[in-house]
Amino acid sequence: MHILQVPLTIMETLSKAPGNPVLWHLFLTELAGAIQCDSGLLSIVDLGRDGGVHHLHCCNVAPKQLRCFERNVYKAGSFHANVAKHPYQVFCSNTLGGTLRSGGGVVSEFCRFGVSIPLNRRYAYCMNLNGSRPSAEPELQACRHRLQALVPLLQNALWKEQWLSLYSQITLLTGKHVAAYLIVDRSLNVLFSDPVFNRIIADMDCVEIRDERLAFLNKATEQRVLALMAGVDCDTVMTQNQHASYAITVIPARALDNLYAWEFYKKGAVLTFTRCQENNPTLVRLIALYKLTKFEALCALQFIAKPSISDIATDSNRSTETVRNHIKSIMQKLDVHNQGALMKKLLAIAAL
Repeated sequence: MHILQVPLTIMETLSKAPGNPVLWHLFLTELAGAIQCDSGLLSIVDLGRDGGVHHLHCCNVAPKQLRCFERNVYKAGSFHANVAKHPYQVFCSNTLGGTLRSGGGVVSEFCRFGVSIPLNRRYAYCMNLNGSRPSAEPELQACRHRLQALVPLLQNALWKEQWLSLYSQITLLTGKHVAAYLIVDRSLNVLFSDPVFNRIIADMDCVEIRDERLAFLNKATEQRVLALMAGVDCDTVMTQNQHASYAITVIPARALDNLYAWEFYKKGAVLTFTRCQENNPTLVRLIALYKLTKFEALCALQFIAKPSISDIATDSNRSTETVRNHIKSIMQKLDVHNQGALMKKLLAIAAL
C-alpha cells in the first residue's frame, strides 16, 4: 500500500508556528483536513494523581468534545489515557468510547487520532484529531503512518514554542544575555530544560543534572539557592547568587507570562546561568590588564563581596590554602602588599 507523505505546506506551517497562535490554529486545521478529520486539539495533560488539562490550541472543537476529552483522559484503558501515557506513538480508533450527540440528538461515531509528547515526568503534550466520517482500516493506518512521520517535527516545534516564550521574557527581566536556564520546583527537580542548555550546564564546574534533578557540587551554594527560591511567593522578582564562573539568578516562574497559565510552572522558579566574563567588566579588566587567571579573577570578585578567605573557600568549593595562594598571586600582580590595599585597588578597578 502506498502511503502519502504529510503535505509540505503543513510542515512549513508547523515550522513557523512557534510563538504564533494563528499559525498553530492553521496547522491543526490543515492537518485535520489532510487526514479526513473535522477538528484538532493540542493540550497539556497532567499525568499525576491530581490530574488537570490545559488546552493550548484547537480548531473546530465543540465544548462537548472538550468535556469528553477531560473526562476520559484519566479513565483507565480509555483512548485518551493510552495516548497520554504512551508517548511518541500515534493511536487511532473508530469509536469514541463515549457518546456525543449532534443537534438533532443523533449519536455520532468519531474516528480519531492521538499522540503525546512528554514535557517532563508528570506532564505531556497531547494532540487529538477527530472526524465524523467512517473510515476503513487501511485508510486509518495510512493516516496513522502519516502522523507518525510528523511527530519529530511536532516535538521540535513545541520545544521551540517554549524556548521562545521563556528566553524572550528572561532576557527582558534580567536585561542581559544568559548562557543557560531551566525551571525547577522547590526540590530542584527539573520541570523544563533545553538540550542545548543541558550541555552547557554539564560543562560547568558547579552544577550538574542527575536523574532530572539539579545538583550543586557545593552544598552551601545549593542551600543559598533554595533560600532564594523560598521567596517565590513574595513580590521579589529576582535575586542573584554568584558561584564559580557563573552568576545564578533566581526568578519566580509566576513573574513570567505566556506559560500557558499552568500550575507546574507557577510553583517553580527559573534559574539562569550567566557567564561572568560576558557580563562583568571588572573580571574582564583583571584578566586583560593585570594578567590574572580566570580563577584568580573570580577569587578577586569574591574578595570584593566577602573579604574572608574561609568564606571564599566555602563558596568556591576550594581549600583555604588554594584561596590563600590565589590572594597572594593577585596581590603580586596588582602590586599591593596587604589585603587592605588589595581591597582599595580592586574597588578602584571596579569603579572604572
